[in-house]
Amino acid sequence: MTRDGSGHGARQVVDHGRPLAGYRVLDLSRALAGPHCTGLLADMGADVIKVEDVRGGDETRFWGPPFLGDDSAYFLSVNRSRRSIAVDLKSVDGLRICLGLAERADVVVENFRPGVVARLGLDYASVKAVNAGVVYASISAYGQEGSGAQEPGYDLIVQGTGGLMSVTGEPDGGPVKAGVAEADILAGTNAAVAIVGGLLARERKRSAGDAIAEGTFLDVALFDGQVSLMGYHLVSYQVSGRVPGRSGNRFPFIVPYQAFRASDGDFTLAVPNERLWQSFTTVIQRPDLAADPRYADNGLRVRNRDTLTTDLASVLATRTVGEWVSSFRDAGIPCGPINDIGQVASSRYVAERELLHEIKHPAGAVRIPGQPWRTGEAHSREANEPPGRPPRHGEHTDEIMVELGYDTAAIKRLERAGVIRTDPSGDV
Repeated sequence: MTRDGSGHGARQVVDHGRPLAGYRVLDLSRALAGPHCTGLLADMGADVIKVEDVRGGDETRFWGPPFLGDDSAYFLSVNRSRRSIAVDLKSVDGLRICLGLAERADVVVENFRPGVVARLGLDYASVKAVNAGVVYASISAYGQEGSGAQEPGYDLIVQGTGGLMSVTGEPDGGPVKAGVAEADILAGTNAAVAIVGGLLARERKRSAGDAIAEGTFLDVALFDGQVSLMGYHLVSYQVSGRVPGRSGNRFPFIVPYQAFRASDGDFTLAVPNERLWQSFTTVIQRPDLAADPRYADNGLRVRNRDTLTTDLASVLATRTVGEWVSSFRDAGIPCGPINDIGQVASSRYVAERELLHEIKHPAGAVRIPGQPWRTGEAHSREANEPPGRPPRHGEHTDEIMVELGYDTAAIKRLERAGVIRTDPSGDV
C-alpha cells in the first residue's frame, strides 16, 4: 500500500529496500524513549501506528513552550513518520481495538510503569495470546522485575542513579545532567536494536520451517543503558580502586583531549597518540614541549596534566578559533569549534548530509531531524527517505479503524461514546 505524504503524519512509501518495509509497529509509548525507538523503526521502513489517549494524547504535545500550533517543539522533534489513532484504553471497546491492532502487528512497544499494561489487558501475555509471533518491547526506568521495578523514573532521575551526573561537570562544581535526555535516547536506541534482533530471530525460525515462529519479550531499562554507558568508568574504578569524579571538558585518560579557549571563542582538541603530539607541538611552535621529559608519553602527560594544560591554555588563547581549527586540521589533528544550536542548524555538514527536513505542519513549516544514518550509494535519495510529518492527535483514527474492518456507522458510534477520537481538521 502506498500513501501520499501530503496529508499524513506517517507516510508509507514505495519500498526502496528499507529493511523493515512491510512490518507494522504498534506504538503504545509516549514521552521520549519509546517514540525515539519507534522513530528509528519508521526510518527503516516500518508502518508505525501510535496509540494515544483519547482525552489529550501524548503528554509531550503539551511540553512547552515553544509550540507550533497545538503541538510542542518537543513532540514534533521525536514523533516523525507515524500514524496516530486516539483510543480510550480503559474501555472495553478501546481494548478490543488495541488488541485488534496488536494481532496484526509485528512489534509492540510500550513504556508504561511496570504493571500498567497488564491492568489494561495489553501486556505481553495478552498480546501473545492473539499473536504468538509478536516482538514485544517494554521500556521502563529500572526494568520489569526487581526492587526498582515500581520506582518512578524519568531521564533526569536515571542520569543521577546511573552515575552519569557524578562524572559530568567541573571538578569544583556540583553534578550536572547532560544537555539532552541521553538516558531516554539511549534506551530507545537499545530497544530498536533489540527489536530488529528479535525480528531477525523470528524470521530465521520461519526460514527453518517453524510454523509458529514465536516472537520474544524484551525488557529494556533506562538504568541498564546508563550502566553500559559508564563502562570505562566502572572498569577504571575496579582496577584503580578510585571513584571517578568530574573532570569538566577533559578526558581522564588522554592529554590534551579537552576544550580550550581561543581569542574569540571555544574549540575542542584531541591529541590521542605520540605522532599527533609531535605534530601538535610543531603547529603551536612549541618544540620545547615535545622535548620535555615530563610530557614524553601520554601517561606522563596525564600525570602532569595541570602544568601542561595551563601552559597550553596561554598559547591557544593567542589566535582565533578559525585560525587554530584551520592549522590543526591541515596537520591532521582532530579539532572543531564548539557550535551553538543555531550554528548547527546552519552547518554545511547538516546541509550536505540532509539531516534536517522541512515538514508542513498546520501552523507552518519547520525542519526536523530524519534518520541519523545514510543508506546505499552516495547521494541515493531513494534509500534515504525524508521523514513524514508528526501526526495530529487522532489524525489517522478513521483510516486505521477502516483497516480493522469497522464501517462508518461503527466508527461514528464509538466516537460518540468517547471510545475513539477522529481528527476533523482534514489534510494539510
